[in-house]
Amino acid sequence: MTTLELTEEEIGTLIDALGEWMEQPARDDTREWLRRQDAGADLDMDLREAFNRRNDGFDAACAAAAEDTFIQAGIDAREQIKETSRAATRREQRRAQAISDGNPDPSNDPVDW
Repeated sequence: MTTLELTEEEIGTLIDALGEWMEQPARDDTREWLRRQDAGADLDMDLREAFNRRNDGFDAACAAAAEDTFIQAGIDAREQIKETSRAATRREQRRAQAISDGNPDPSNDPVDW
């Protein structure tokens, strides 16, 4: 991998040149030409992404924090649903009933629910 430092004008020129090149009709139908067309399309998208994301403040640390927040939101949502679940409420009522009936330690077996 090679790292290049390019100005905005140079990046824009490369994007334009790639666009023009990819719009040209195929010189031939060889696999090599098709492979280069695919590589050109990928390079075009990579350049556009790098150009448009260079100052957005989004980096790997930000991405990791966003992922953790997303995962925690899912966990919290599942816990919230469990708290309002009618099935969970029925289980708690049956457990309370079992305790009041003299079975202070009912098992957690679904048969006993």
